[in-house]
Amino acid sequence: MPLKRLRSIAAYFADGLHLIFPDNCLACGGHLRYSERILCTACLLDIPLVRLTGSEDDSFEQLFIGQIPYERVAAFFYYTKKNKYANLMHELKYKGNQRAGVFLGELFGNQLKTTEFIHDIDCIVPVPLHAKRKRARGYNQSEILAQGIANSTSLPICANAVERSVNTETQTKKNKEERKHNVANIFTVTNHHLLQGKHILLLDDVITTGATTISCAETIFNQVENVRISIAGVALASN
Repeated sequence: MPLKRLRSIAAYFADGLHLIFPDNCLACGGHLRYSERILCTACLLDIPLVRLTGSEDDSFEQLFIGQIPYERVAAFFYYTKKNKYANLMHELKYKGNQRAGVFLGELFGNQLKTTEFIHDIDCIVPVPLHAKRKRARGYNQSEILAQGIANSTSLPICANAVERSVNTETQTKKNKEERKHNVANIFTVTNHHLLQGKHILLLDDVITTGATTISCAETIFNQVENVRISIAGVALASN
């Protein structure tokens, strides 16, 4: 049977399966159309974006001013537990939905490409999970998000240069000072040559106080010569 005919048959059955078992939007729960992925068009257009430039709300950058000598900072969308978009991160972190993470990363990467933010960045460094937690989850959610950004921007991912050497308690119910203490000195650079002389984009999934990201950046600055760091968080927690 000709290849073109086989593809037509496959597409026919794919359309049929979609009608019988339609995917649902991870934000509003409505059925997705065939051309939609992860989010329906209405929810996609309604994402509460963090403006990359000219924002009147500089609360994100304030988390890092005076803490580390960063180059630039960026976040994609505002995150609250009551926000319908929080389900995207919940699906990624707790339900094994890596497709949602790649999708978010691609959206963020497309946004970053509209500015000068990534023009001299050499690689993406996802904030690492401890090996035990990564084995339990099956993946590091920040690496999945990084893959989406890489798909959009063609930036390489450097996921093996830094490790999380201490398996800390969850940060969820801790205040700012407790978070800072909880993540102090928990990272180690394992492959210095991968970062030396580079401008890296340090990527975290959800940034609340910035404590984990700052701790990771401090370790890199202390252990690697001639390195520059920009910071990105896919979700910026807000009240």
